[in-house]
Amino acid sequence: MLFLIGLIVFNEISNKKTVDSTTTEKTIAVLPFVNNSTNKENMYFCNGIMAGIRDHLAKIPKFYVVSRLSVEPYRNTSYPLKVIAKELDVNYIIEGHVQRIGNRAIISAELIQVNDNKVLWSERYDEDVSEIFTVQANVIESITNNLEAIISPNVIVQLREIPTQDTLAYDHFLKGEDYRFKANRLLQKTEDWLQLLNKAQLSYDLAIERDSLFAQAYLGLAFCVYERNEPYVLDENSLDEMLALANKAIKIKPNLSDGYAIKGIYFNNINQKDLANKNLAKALNYNPNNRIALMSTIHSYLNDENYKEAVLTLNKMERLAESKSQMVYVYRKYGFFNGLMERYTAEDYYLNKSTENDSTFNISRAWFYLKSSQFEKAIVYLEKRCSEDNQNLNGFLGWVYLQMKDNNKAIQYYKKWYDLVDKEGINSLVSQNSYHSYGLALLNEGQKEKGLELLQKQISVSNNIMNSKRSEKSTKASTYYDNIGLYATLGEYDKAYAYMKKFEESNGWMLSGGMYVFAKVDVKLDVLRNNVQFNEFMKRGKKHLEEIQSQIRPYLPSASSTKTD
Repeated sequence: MLFLIGLIVFNEISNKKTVDSTTTEKTIAVLPFVNNSTNKENMYFCNGIMAGIRDHLAKIPKFYVVSRLSVEPYRNTSYPLKVIAKELDVNYIIEGHVQRIGNRAIISAELIQVNDNKVLWSERYDEDVSEIFTVQANVIESITNNLEAIISPNVIVQLREIPTQDTLAYDHFLKGEDYRFKANRLLQKTEDWLQLLNKAQLSYDLAIERDSLFAQAYLGLAFCVYERNEPYVLDENSLDEMLALANKAIKIKPNLSDGYAIKGIYFNNINQKDLANKNLAKALNYNPNNRIALMSTIHSYLNDENYKEAVLTLNKMERLAESKSQMVYVYRKYGFFNGLMERYTAEDYYLNKSTENDSTFNISRAWFYLKSSQFEKAIVYLEKRCSEDNQNLNGFLGWVYLQMKDNNKAIQYYKKWYDLVDKEGINSLVSQNSYHSYGLALLNEGQKEKGLELLQKQISVSNNIMNSKRSEKSTKASTYYDNIGLYATLGEYDKAYAYMKKFEESNGWMLSGGMYVFAKVDVKLDVLRNNVQFNEFMKRGKKHLEEIQSQIRPYLPSASSTKTD
């Protein structure tokens, strides 16, 4: 009897120690499902089932679902679940297996509470492929019931919707999604990345050919258009095709979060802020964890000078980054905010993190070296990361040597840059003000006629940028900044003062992690160093930067928590 009483008491204590799912933070990792099919080419189908479950879970506001990119390293590994959960910082893990036999799909899944290795729910389905959507909805509803989470009516509608009745169309769509996930501009050679994107586009086209009302396939095509697009300085490509595809998808299914996210991106690109914000808000209403919408929302908050919300959204984005390129975005933005805070060690740390995940050229990394006068590091970085003799490499190297006041070396690189622009037109961000830099280097070396000719070319380019419907607020602010030194060099001080005012009105001081720091050393502004109005301009810049710092300081992770070893 004493033993039984003791056992009852022990069980009561044990039960109290069991983690309560109503209070435990609902952080979830959907590990890569195991492909049990004999045909290993069915991996895309297995990935599609896993991604579908993860995407549906991510629509529930109380859930924090780890990105597919983050769980990929745990594919085909035997790490203990507690180790995986600790590394991913989650409390729950979903595991699953998929076997496809013709038109049959056998799917098993289980939800595990990692703290006590307790299986909260498990199920096995043996269904026709056409029933996959019902299976996914059942899985989501079972998981939310076990975690005692409330699903909004909007999400319930989305869970139970069947995107297509045509199983072959769905098959093509899953292939398209898999190709697009694998295509990564930052990590692959251009031809490899484009080949994968072409395969994705063909798969989406085949899906639409089978079912012209397959809304998600139109969104897949829209993302392909967006990912191909390069909004170069003087390129007037308005992405109209992307907008048309998004509108077509929304017309078919009005609750598609990604459709509104794409529209938000489009309107941000053509500088229609109100329409961008309206569509991004709709995207987040249908899916509060939509990563594309979150990134665009950060951009909008910065344009609106709402720094608090920008940082809070970035904090959320860090938890939800869906791809390596999105994680690079997070690191760069943290670098940007730490630059505004004048925490340069932390800025350097985050830029290093972005570089670790992106083997291509990172203009923010090069810019940091330039503004901090670490010229040799800038040169080594540029020559290592920009192996091709292109506008970007030559324009940036010319800029570095101009800052070093080595005008002859600057002219050497600007001559190469000039020849490329003459053949290709402007197709690099650094090219938007390189006529000014090249002209200044020539003037410094006594080549007055050629130097003044290039400054006049810069005025023409700058006017095109300021008049372009695709020039965003930040692009125009950068041009206003450049025009200050440009017109001062020409002796037109009234125009230089006018552009100081325009620069301030467009919130230019927050560009590139704080333009105030660079303005103190920018050789293009040396002509103004003893100018009273310029010095007052610089004082206002410092004050404005301090106001921004006071807004973001409480919400940005502290510099002391950043590892810099």
